[in-house]
This record gives sequence, C-alpha cells and structure tokens, in this order.
Amino acid sequence: MYSILIAFLFLLFFTVAFSLQNAEPIIIHFFGWRFEGSLVIVLLTALAMGVVLTVLASLPSQLKKRRLIGRQQKTIAELERKMAEYQAM
Repeated sequence: MYSILIAFLFLLFFTVAFSLQNAEPIIIHFFGWRFEGSLVIVLLTALAMGVVLTVLASLPSQLKKRRLIGRQQKTIAELERKMAEYQAM
C-alpha cells in the first residue's frame, strides 16, 4: 500500500515540476482544427489519450482471460466434486 502511495507522490511531484517548466503557449493545427494551449496541457492530453487507447486495446484479451478463468474454475469445482465422490466410495 505504501509503495503505491510513494509511486503516486513521485509521479505527482514530477508532473507538477514538468508543468511548471513547460507552460509556454503553443498552437496545434490538426485537419483544419486549431487549438491554443500550454505545452504541458497538450502533452498530458496526448499521454491520457494514449493510456485510454492502450486500455481499450487490451480490454478484449482481458475479457477473454476472465472467461477462461471462469470456465477453469467451474471445471476445477466439478473435478473436486467427482474426486470427493470417489473418495467416499
């Protein structure tokens, strides 16, 4: 638990330090769309979008693994039931 808190505080410290050092205004042009904002906002938004896309891309495999684990747990329960029946004989 403390390691997660320490990692979070470490990340928070470097995010704040990064934000303070990269506050210059910039202009982003993308397919006729124009955005004016600070460099840190643009970079952190790009990072957040990357995290979201990564989570969405890994979601199908995670769901597949959960279904497999559920089937395996049912199989284990059935085999344990059969083993208990054989031991009772």
